[in-house]
Parts: sequence; structure tokens; C-alpha cells
Amino acid sequence: MSEPRREFWIGIDIGQKVDHSAVCLVETVDGKAIVRLLIKYDLGITWDLLINSIKIFADDIGAQGDILGFTVDATGVGAVPAEMIQSKLPNIRVDNFIFTNKSKRELVGKVKVMHSFGKLKFAYKGKDEGYKRTIQQLLGEMRNLQIKVIRSDDIANPEIEVFKTGAHDDLFTALALAVKDVDVNIDYANADKLMGFVEDKTWIKTPLDDNSVGIVLY
Repeated sequence: MSEPRREFWIGIDIGQKVDHSAVCLVETVDGKAIVRLLIKYDLGITWDLLINSIKIFADDIGAQGDILGFTVDATGVGAVPAEMIQSKLPNIRVDNFIFTNKSKRELVGKVKVMHSFGKLKFAYKGKDEGYKRTIQQLLGEMRNLQIKVIRSDDIANPEIEVFKTGAHDDLFTALALAVKDVDVNIDYANADKLMGFVEDKTWIKTPLDDNSVGIVLY
């Protein structure tokens, strides 16, 4: 009996002049989303070099399993990068995603809840110093992400703005897009009670901690 195909999800943040591009690869295993790879590209990389790199990366992953989700942030750069990637990878569906206040709040919440329920993990790569540095950069980005209530007249349905405090969120965006459509069977009905999004009003602590990086997975 053959082994089941591995299942992967990819999120890509396309940088502009002052933002880095980033790629996150997630594999779903036994009900968990495991970050297998996290890349932050040099500032100013051309789209041609970036997209060729993504094609090589995706071809390699496709040889190891099935890519079930491939999402590119089109918020600031439009659909062109995703269309260029799609032309290079005709056998994989490449989706655009445009962030709104609501959708970014929801994805920030999903990442936070996934980790709090033990559903988001990082593969351990003890000898890969570059990977560990990138993980630490991600943790820094997440510590700088905050949530604030910008309208409190409707407590049952507040509008919440996600914003940055003097830092980029390239790696977090790639991670959030990678897990956007991942279903890890979380009891979301009770998640808001656990996390207290509205009551806390501000995401002061990162949902991740340094110990997460030291866990050996698979």
C-alpha cells in the first residue's frame, strides 16, 4: 500500500521598494499546520528573479506532494505578480488575495488561535542558522502587530484595525496566507472566549514564544 501524498500550502508576500518579499511553506500533518520553510528575500529583488525562484521552489515541493493552496498577496501590487507566477506554474492554481481591515483581522486571529490550540508548529532545523534567524524575525513582526477597536458603539460587532508599529510584516503576511485555507478542526465557537479578542483590545503578547522554535517535529 502506497504512502499518502503529502499536503502543502504556500503563502507569498510580494514586496515593493521598501518591503521585502517573503514565502512561507506549510505542511499539514496529523491535524497540525507545520511551517517547513520561511524565506525573506533581499530588498529590491526583481520580479523576474523572485518568480523564477518561486517556480524552482514550487516544482521541488510539487515533486514531494500536493500543493493544495497557493496564495499571493495582491493588496499593493495588484494581480500581475500572481499572473506571472501562474504562467510559470500552469498545473497549480495561484490565487490572489487582497487584504481588507476585516480579512487581516480574521487572519491575525486565525494564526493566534491556531497556535494557542497547538495547531501551528515550526519544524526544527537545529543547524540551519538562517532559518532560525528568519523565525526570530517573524516573532519580532508578530510582537509588533497590534489590534485596536476603532469603533466601540457596537460591542457585539466591533470594527478592529490591524496595524504595524514601525515594523514590516512581510513574514507574517506570508504565514497568514499559507494557513488561510488550512482546516485543522479548531473549535472556533469557543476560541473567542479563550482569546478574549474584544476584551483585551490590544494584542500585547505574541501568540508564539521562543520555545516554539525548539520543538522537534517529525
